[in-house]
Amino acid sequence: MLIQPQNKLAKDEEYLNTKELIFINEYVLTGNATQSYIKAFNVPKSRYHSATVLASKLKQKIHNLDRLYYENAGLNARLISAVIKGAMKAKKQVIYKGIHDYPDHTTRLRAVEVYDKLVNKEENRGNQPSVMTGLQIIIQK
Repeated sequence: MLIQPQNKLAKDEEYLNTKELIFINEYVLTGNATQSYIKAFNVPKSRYHSATVLASKLKQKIHNLDRLYYENAGLNARLISAVIKGAMKAKKQVIYKGIHDYPDHTTRLRAVEVYDKLVNKEENRGNQPSVMTGLQIIIQK
């Protein structure tokens, strides 16, 4: 997938420059924002931490970047939903006077966070509670 310069992908409806388009194309191929930023902007390896921070800021500027990556990787809503449903059933084994299965709340909560990120990323919800917040309250009860 090659993003063309005429595409308006920035949140402020501004055009992206050539290096930003290279970053998007690299990110869609690899899913690694830092490495994509280093390659697009020719950042030396000694500036790895700076590239990580700047890549994160650039990702925030671009609409649906993660969704572009998932689509390019062949991940669709049905597959992601199946994986998240499986994660919501995650259990961990605790060995104490035998082997016992307990719900793995860390994995379950992470699945909810990933789902929320995918569903609500492109929407600007302001102060409205997200899906994740509502589910966290349910899990904590």
